[in-house]
Amino acid sequence: MKRWVVGILLGAVAIHFAAVAALPSAIMSRAMRGMRLAAENEFAHPPLATAASRWVVRPSPDLAYSSLVFDVSARALEVTVPLSAPYTSLSGFAANTDNFFAINDRSAGASEITVVIVGPGTPRGALGGERVVESPSNRGILLVRRVVPSPTAFAEIDRVRRRASARPH
Repeated sequence: MKRWVVGILLGAVAIHFAAVAALPSAIMSRAMRGMRLAAENEFAHPPLATAASRWVVRPSPDLAYSSLVFDVSARALEVTVPLSAPYTSLSGFAANTDNFFAINDRSAGASEITVVIVGPGTPRGALGGERVVESPSNRGILLVRRVVPSPTAFAEIDRVRRRASARPH
């Protein structure tokens, strides 16, 4: 085989691996900037999605979203999400776009979801019997989805979702 063909193949393999390694982090970095509707480690509660909404990929108009860009490099983050009928879920996404956990109202076992988020660099000193969720990265996104069964139900669901909290643990 000619040298230039081998060079092209090696270059293509190198570009492929660089894209696979770098692209997810670049996508998530852009998503975190786009979701920065509140301060870091604080929930944002945007209005219901419309056809023009793009802060969440493929938003659904029958879901009320809340988001939180987190950084747990220095301290764990205790997150509490009150539940609303008919459905509430909390999902975590690492800095490389991996979904590292999801919990919904059916598996919460209480009237709210409470978790403590930690990352690889988070000091573990004061963690006890809490539901600890390990993020593979120190930074990422938490996304809360709530079903809004009708336009008239949104006001009450909005009141409930605004009670969500995140505080250093």
